[in-house]
Amino acid sequence: MIRVTPISTGKCWLKSAQKCAGEGRNPFQRKIDIFRDKKWMCLEIFAWLIEHPEGRFIVDTGYLPWWNPFFTTQVSIRVAPHEEIGPRLCQMSLDPSTDISAVILTHYHHDHTGGLHHFPHTRIISPRDGWKESRGLKGKMMGCLPQRWPVWFRPELVEFDGPAVGPFPVSHPITKDGRIFMVPAPGHYVGHAAVVARGEGVTYFFSGDAGYTLTTCWRIAPTA
Repeated sequence: MIRVTPISTGKCWLKSAQKCAGEGRNPFQRKIDIFRDKKWMCLEIFAWLIEHPEGRFIVDTGYLPWWNPFFTTQVSIRVAPHEEIGPRLCQMSLDPSTDISAVILTHYHHDHTGGLHHFPHTRIISPRDGWKESRGLKGKMMGCLPQRWPVWFRPELVEFDGPAVGPFPVSHPITKDGRIFMVPAPGHYVGHAAVVARGEGVTYFFSGDAGYTLTTCWRIAPTA
């Protein structure tokens, strides 16, 4: 049996233009649209707990830092210390240092890697594509903060070496039974991956910023 639990790690206020880009707008034009936009919206910052017969898995680790001017003027992040992923798991009677089999990162942006320090003894799985870029100047400009990652952070870099699944040409299994796996979801960041968990009669699709709504996720994975 597979059980999925959403874990709220705080709230994020952002411009509506960041949620949905104008058709045909490139990344630079989209940033301009965001600065011009006057409409704000609130989203919760989620990590996800997947409980599987082979163990417990966390998808992404939550929250954004304050340092970048874009994220201090165009995004408002409000995360209390007890809302971080580690304390949240402890509230669920789970010890993040011993009770989690693996953390799965969809990509390397800081709102997905900000809680890594809560998992010093845990296997961390992430896409190989994007790893090198995330540690350089371009990665920092695009929203990665390697200087704030734990000094011990050495993820298990994976490639999409598994079979096609539904509309996805390749995959990478996480569990031995193949019910949790990663698939490519390009567009948001280099090497961006989504995580799929197949339960009894339901399939869970964790898009990791490839889509903000059920509608966009359905377009990404219509048969997942």
